[in-house]
Amino acid sequence: MYSQENVRRRKISEALAIVAMALVLTYITDAAVGQGKQGLLPMNAVQRGMIFGASSIILFSLSFGIGIREKSKVTTILLIAGGAVTGTSVLGAVAIAKGGLTAIQSSFLAVVIVGYVIMGLGLLRLVQKK
Repeated sequence: MYSQENVRRRKISEALAIVAMALVLTYITDAAVGQGKQGLLPMNAVQRGMIFGASSIILFSLSFGIGIREKSKVTTILLIAGGAVTGTSVLGAVAIAKGGLTAIQSSFLAVVIVGYVIMGLGLLRLVQKK
């Protein structure tokens, strides 16, 4: 039976994952509209990445850490989807750019790896026995 503390931790974990996913989707939408320039939001690509990309990675990590022992389908699904979207969108953008995957910068490679690590954390939650 869940205690009040467990319910609180689960809800915080879910809220963090929801906000992180919203940030990732906002980032991708703005980048797609801007296509290397200013998108919907008045910021350049570097600012967009620092605010939306880094924040979402931190929030996904916090969501996993806070809800590590709590059973939550929402957190699990959002970790899997958010990690996959993060890693795949950066990988896709690099593949489309000049030079393709052979010219990938280490900073982009790090984001791809972190994205797939987040997805792996979600998969870990999925296979854990409760």
